[in-house]
Amino acid sequence: MSAAHKVQIIVSDAEGFFRRLTDAATALTIYYNASIGDGVSCSLDTHPMAFIDLESKTPTREMNSLPGHIAAALGTNLPQENCRQIGRSESDRHIGLHWQVDVAEISQYIELPFAKSPKLRRVMAVIVADAILSARKTPGQRIHYSRRKGWWQQAFRYFGTDFSYTTVVTAVDALLTVGILIDHDLRPPSLATGIQSSYRPSPWLESIKLSKVRRHPGELIRLKNTAKVLVDYKDTERTHRERRFLQKINRMYENADITLDSPNAVYDGDLIHFTDHTVDSSKRSLYRVYNNLSWTAGGRFYGPWWQSCPSDDRKRILIGGDRTEEKDFPALHPKLLYAYAGEALVGDAYTLPGWERKICKRAFNVLLNASDLRAAEGALLDHVDGCKLAARQLIDDIKARHPKVQQYFHTGIGLWLQNIDASMCRSILSEMCIKKGILVLPVHDSFIVPHWAVDDLDKVRWAVFDRAVLTVANK
Repeated sequence: MSAAHKVQIIVSDAEGFFRRLTDAATALTIYYNASIGDGVSCSLDTHPMAFIDLESKTPTREMNSLPGHIAAALGTNLPQENCRQIGRSESDRHIGLHWQVDVAEISQYIELPFAKSPKLRRVMAVIVADAILSARKTPGQRIHYSRRKGWWQQAFRYFGTDFSYTTVVTAVDALLTVGILIDHDLRPPSLATGIQSSYRPSPWLESIKLSKVRRHPGELIRLKNTAKVLVDYKDTERTHRERRFLQKINRMYENADITLDSPNAVYDGDLIHFTDHTVDSSKRSLYRVYNNLSWTAGGRFYGPWWQSCPSDDRKRILIGGDRTEEKDFPALHPKLLYAYAGEALVGDAYTLPGWERKICKRAFNVLLNASDLRAAEGALLDHVDGCKLAARQLIDDIKARHPKVQQYFHTGIGLWLQNIDASMCRSILSEMCIKKGILVLPVHDSFIVPHWAVDDLDKVRWAVFDRAVLTVANK
């Protein structure tokens, strides 16, 4: 479903209206969340006024007809001023500020607007470099950023001293004025949508090739709140230790010969173009993301280009010119969940009569990650043609298949399981990269190594798995 068919509705009786949506709006997909500020989620019981995300299952030809279409589906009159299109797509991305740029090189191609300070000029150069790379990688992609001072205060550690509300907003406004950035979608910072302002790079930027731009990873230990917004935290010995560990691994990646030899790829400098997306092969650094303001929720490793590479093409990755193999842990989270319950998983966790295995696997993971039953049902609608009855039946069938662990479904336990698999990943990187000197490229719970190191990897990863099972069984 295109993002053009999404709307947000402002309601004064959010809880009551939300119930009416759930019961009556069969023509809508309802996203079970609401917001009261820029990236700030809220509970419908505690905030009587909120924005609710909706998406029509029946595409409409005219953008302006969607509010009426929604109102008709609800059987109610909806004031036009209470309904707005969401001009955001899942392919949009946040502004990239982790670039090391040469201001003089950029000035050879583009006349930057007047800046009152060297710092502001550096910020402009980084935003322009980010726009150029975006135009080359994904033409037409929107880039969003916050115009709320509180957001930048919370995110200070992630962008450095040059980047603040004042410097970024001033730079963006100046670049929009001269046409380097275009199509500004300005969102007032007080508007309770959770949607940030955004722009597009001017199309002519695509023709510029910069040779002196390098990406630096920024903060390697990242913490998000329950609204998935990056927040500051107090460093401890543990965060210092984990940051040093990642720096050591990242230096190995930076110095390694990691390439891709795929007939499906088109190479453009650091960019590798596939049929439906592009990856930046200069992105080699790992960072960790923890969730829900907790060091025991999430913590997975993200960042390097091979994680965004199609699985079939990952088979063509070369390390030091050698072909590679990728090994994973089949049904890792179901096995860990059963161990936590003091039980053993028998058979394939994702095989259910009458259902495709792929859908069952997706549904099982949804049940692990959803915070409640309603959220689980909503997350499954796209996989069962929007049919609520089918979503509920699939959930019931999975519970019947897994009665010994069903009490953990839709409790949000998935983030804790991710924390376990992230700890496993760290152990494997430590044993293989640091102690044995064998490069390993992680893709969450799978690992890419030179073909000659598969036996070493298998010994290490299964030993790590056995320790993880014992750990969760004793929780």
